[in-house]
Amino acid sequence: MEKNTAQTENLENEPIIPSTPPVTPETNKPFIPHRTLILIGVLSLITIILLALAFNIGLPNTNKPTAQKPVKVLKTTLSILKPVVSASIYTSDIALTTERKSVTGVQIELTYDPKVLTNVDIKPGSFFSGPTILSKKIDTVKGRITYILGIGLGQEPVNGNGTIAILSFTPLLKSGITTIAFLPTSKLTVSGTVPSVLTTGQGLQFSFGATPTP
Repeated sequence: MEKNTAQTENLENEPIIPSTPPVTPETNKPFIPHRTLILIGVLSLITIILLALAFNIGLPNTNKPTAQKPVKVLKTTLSILKPVVSASIYTSDIALTTERKSVTGVQIELTYDPKVLTNVDIKPGSFFSGPTILSKKIDTVKGRITYILGIGLGQEPVNGNGTIAILSFTPLLKSGITTIAFLPTSKLTVSGTVPSVLTTGQGLQFSFGATPTP
């Protein structure tokens, strides 16, 4: 017993050495190949370059207005010109502007005041050479004119500007102001097209007699 006690005392008298954690060998660290590092670096550089291009020169400058060329709209117009008086008979040319469209036929629908104008008549102008008259109606009660004409048999469609018809009339009053207007049923047909291509119909308001003509 004394011997064991002495051994125990010797053990208690010995200094206690603190334990240290085991050293992990460096071979356990993850290894990244040099090629992978180079590839990551190249991809990062390319990404930076692309971003710089996108923000500096890749995006359009929205502050500058885009120049647009004006678009010319082709118009086909029927218009009644200022009347010319001779021996109390007034005549007005009905002008046609086609804007390079090849015209085959025209339907002229006019309205006037039958209490102001009489002896109303209409005949073809020089736009068509030898035209075919399809309809000519003059309602002296309602004051309405329907005049339809087209190209002659075997003729080619016509384009350009010219007088499609000539309107004549005599005022019933010594002086006054009156209007001759196109109706929405007026039409203009071109080669190869069924619907009307007439853009506008410009009527006429004019004075006659002692009142000066504008």
